[in-house]
Amino acid sequence: MIIRNVNIEDFNSILDLQLQLEDTEIVFDNNLKEHAYDTLEGRDKLKKRIENKNNIFLVAEIDNNVVAFIDGNVPDDEWWYKEKIAYLNHLCVDKNYRRQGIATELISEFQRKAKGKDAVAIRLLAFPNNVPAVSFYKKNNYSDYSVYYSKKLN
Repeated sequence: MIIRNVNIEDFNSILDLQLQLEDTEIVFDNNLKEHAYDTLEGRDKLKKRIENKNNIFLVAEIDNNVVAFIDGNVPDDEWWYKEKIAYLNHLCVDKNYRRQGIATELISEFQRKAKGKDAVAIRLLAFPNNVPAVSFYKKNNYSDYSVYYSKKLN
């Protein structure tokens, strides 16, 4: 397995993975649009994420096929924090390659790159009822940090 920085040639593979991620997340948030990234606007936003050199965007490649990705950033404009915080925005491993340690390798490299950008912590959002995701993050020494609250307006 090779972990490397993303490039625009990875777009179609990343799109396929992003759509798998959407299929997982829509189960936990019924307000998500189904296959939002499979629209012109969604594809444009994904392309911008890939091309943004300020992002940390990595892929895992096996036999010349992209099988997973992770992306996030370390903003330099958050003046209200004492120290820099990295944000892990997306992590997805192709359903056919899960439980092989790929996500662990990706998150380790993400952490290394975030630290290289002077981040002292990483924050991410996971749905509490997404048991596999929560278990994975806890296994990798992430702890509960905050709680989002939501109220449906009638």
